[in-house]
Amino acid sequence: MTETTALTVRLPVEMADALRTYAFLNNASVNDTVKRAVADYLQQHGREETMRAAFERVLTDHAVALDKLKDL
Repeated sequence: MTETTALTVRLPVEMADALRTYAFLNNASVNDTVKRAVADYLQQHGREETMRAAFERVLTDHAVALDKLKDL
């Protein structure tokens, strides 16, 4: 069995209601609906955007050091 962890997600009331309705209409639990949505999002956006953001952060956080190293 896959190890899991519990998360608390705070949603606006309207979004939570829409989520419950969507799950009900699709004969799914809210938990399964959220898991599917997160998996789809990460598949579409997660890897490339995360790597790009990490790269940009390293460039910003270490700009002085990188500037000193460029002429070595």
